[in-house]
Amino acid sequence: MTRREAVKKALRHEDVRPVPYFLDMTGEVHRRMVRETGDPLFFEHSGSYLAQERNESFTPLQDGRFRDMFGVVWDHGRQEGDFGVVREYLLTEPSLAGYAFPEPDEALIRRKCERLAAQKELYSMYIIGFSLFERAWTLRSMPDLLCDMVLNPAFVDGLMENITAYNLKVVDIVSQYPIDCVFFGDDWGQQKGLIMGYPFWQRFIRPWLKRQYDHVKARGMDVAQHSCGDCSEVFPDLVSLGLDIYNTFQPEVYDIRKFKALYGKDITFFGGISTQTLLPFKNPEEVRQAVRDITAILSRDGGYIIAPTHAMPHDIPTENVLAFLEACRNQ
Repeated sequence: MTRREAVKKALRHEDVRPVPYFLDMTGEVHRRMVRETGDPLFFEHSGSYLAQERNESFTPLQDGRFRDMFGVVWDHGRQEGDFGVVREYLLTEPSLAGYAFPEPDEALIRRKCERLAAQKELYSMYIIGFSLFERAWTLRSMPDLLCDMVLNPAFVDGLMENITAYNLKVVDIVSQYPIDCVFFGDDWGQQKGLIMGYPFWQRFIRPWLKRQYDHVKARGMDVAQHSCGDCSEVFPDLVSLGLDIYNTFQPEVYDIRKFKALYGKDITFFGGISTQTLLPFKNPEEVRQAVRDITAILSRDGGYIIAPTHAMPHDIPTENVLAFLEACRNQ
């Protein structure tokens, strides 16, 4: 059984051993692991079951800044991590006048899909990050977008419609390759509850999710959704929309036994190994034990991919990265 076949079996909610896993790291941590292990192919040698490519493209500017394909300028120097913070917002008024939405970079997307398709042994995911709410607020700002949901709903509808149209064009290109899954990234949650609240999520997010999910499913691919934070209110919606994989599934937020019982027959959980309270602060044996314990709960009858709850950031010690990987390998 290939690693790809193992993931597909887990998604069918069949028991699979060993349980599929993915070593997710920021670029900074990956470079450190290559440096400290002396292995330039550290990730490739990790045994991870997933192959991923991200849709984002960036144009370097000056002073650690770069511009993404929507024209948003990010300041990498003001925040550690792979993205940074938005330097200025393009939609300063609740209007789309004067702003031209981009067309997908077809040549670049095809190159990424070709790389994915070449990794036949692995389960392939094409990631459309900042896919809806996040893309909207990076253009408008989060405070203004949340106010617009109350004061300017027609503007929000138009913004979401245009973002979705871009995403669907990307999906159409990706679907021409033997890619297993389209993975939408879009943070909705805080540590407790949704950023925008459930009524506004249902009004402004759900309809466009349905359009995106249906589009992917109609083209024979699985759907994965990333959101950090507490999204417990929307799990019934995600099930009804046909979501296959939910990431990141933070144990600080969710009662993992309860959510496995409630939704484990419908959704595959991807994540669960905390980058908030476990990996940065515990010792290697505690990390190994936590991976074993969480896997025992979430992998029952399939439906689980072991992974950090987010790409491992710089504050996770090298020994804990290796402890996570050891626990995944030695199931």
